[in-house]
Amino acid sequence: MSPVLEPGDWLLLDPVPRRWPKRGTVVVIRQPGTGLLAIKRLAAGPGDVVLAGTEYVRLGDEAWLLGDGGGHSIDSRHYGPVGLDALVGRAWFRYWPPQRIGTIPRRHSTSSRARSSVVSKGRLRRR
Repeated sequence: MSPVLEPGDWLLLDPVPRRWPKRGTVVVIRQPGTGLLAIKRLAAGPGDVVLAGTEYVRLGDEAWLLGDGGGHSIDSRHYGPVGLDALVGRAWFRYWPPQRIGTIPRRHSTSSRARSSVVSKGRLRRR
C-alpha cells in the first residue's frame, strides 16, 4: 500500500460490519485462504461488474479489492471477490509514527491494470 501506508504505520479502524464502505476506501480484511489480516483498497462493491481474468463478473454482496502495489499485490486478482464477512474495518487515521500522523486518503489506485478491471453498467470506469 506504499506510499499511502508504510511498514510501521499504526492505524485506527472504524468497524463497518453492515455494509462495504465507498469505492477507494482503504480497508482491513481477513485474507481469503489464509485468514491473515490484509490492507487493501476497495475498487468495486456490490452490484458493480469487474473483469476477472478473461470474464466479467457481477458482484453480489461482495467487493473487489486491490493493493496500491499494482501487479505486485496479492488481492482480488488472485483470490477473487471478497464477502462482507471478511471485512474487519475501514482504515481512516494513522497515529504513528508522529511525522506521518493524519487521515488515510481515499484515492484510487494508479495502476493501469487496476483501472481497467472495474466495469460498471457496461461502461469502463476509468480511475
